[in-house]
Amino acid sequence: MAHYPPADTQTFSYGGPYSQEEGAPPMMPPMQSGGQKKLFNPKNVFIGTGIILLMMLCIVPVWNALALLSDFNYTFWAGSDIPTWMVSSCIVIILLYTITVTVFFTAAKPQVQTEQTIMMIANIFITLLGLVLMLVSLPLSRQSIATYNNLMYRCDYSEQTHRLYEYSQVLHNIRRTPACVEKYTVEECPGYEEAPPYTTFLKEMEGTFRCSGFCYRPSGEAALIESKMEPERERYLANKGFRQDHITPLTLGPSGTALNLAGARAKQGQLAGQVPPSTVGRVTEATITYPPTLFSDANYQASCEGMAARDMKNFSGDVGFQTFYQGIYLVLIAIATGFLKLLGFCVRRDTEYKARGY
Repeated sequence: MAHYPPADTQTFSYGGPYSQEEGAPPMMPPMQSGGQKKLFNPKNVFIGTGIILLMMLCIVPVWNALALLSDFNYTFWAGSDIPTWMVSSCIVIILLYTITVTVFFTAAKPQVQTEQTIMMIANIFITLLGLVLMLVSLPLSRQSIATYNNLMYRCDYSEQTHRLYEYSQVLHNIRRTPACVEKYTVEECPGYEEAPPYTTFLKEMEGTFRCSGFCYRPSGEAALIESKMEPERERYLANKGFRQDHITPLTLGPSGTALNLAGARAKQGQLAGQVPPSTVGRVTEATITYPPTLFSDANYQASCEGMAARDMKNFSGDVGFQTFYQGIYLVLIAIATGFLKLLGFCVRRDTEYKARGY
């Protein structure tokens, strides 16, 4: 037997079987997925996906920039401007993409919010990131090459290295005094004064690269080579012959005579017609030796200018080349995407004509 509500009780319907008595709190229909629809609308999806992709593309250059900023050798010679610009450019591109897409979906007409315009925006920012990486990589590679040449061939007179060379010579003069020879470090010797960043860099370079001496001349006669040589090209070639990329001096025969790499290189230059015979004779008299270490008694058998030059060439130089090639790849990807979009236009138009019976 069916039961009906009293006559004085009214029912209220909310678009379906949901009803309640008068005076009771209103009954809401089951929650729909409106919040999820608002969260995953095309605007938010495109913005979020684009930000994630740009961040993934920026991981490598930002990682390299942070590595350069943490490298004491690079920051001493080249500063921190270019790595800072790399990080700042990546952040600015991501922010600019977010602002552009937000304004596009807010102000543009619905008719132009199509797949083609969205792909065009993506291509613009991929191309922009590629061009920025290519432009940033050029001064980075130039810095590494210039620093390598200054350290290897113009160590004691180039503008970039001469100041550090002077501090190194002063510290070696202190190290050779009788009161300092038996000390563990030159910091314990009378007359030593800390002068950052030069003394700090010399100490860190000696401990990190396990080297000794900076632009060291083993004898007074060898030190006079540069002052007697004219013109500048001969001075450069003699330095190039003397400062070889070596780690330890080689020996010949059982007598243990040091191999004169400088003389060998100078003789090669003489055969090529680049170094005069008188220069070869003077360079050959200088043998490869190493001074005592300044901040320890380890007496490493490697030149600090050679180690610093190789680090600049192999680390910052490789970062520059890697950044340049990544920029080229991004530009090529944007070009290929543009051609695919054009191909899609042609295929769509041909399909529409066939559907209309043309």
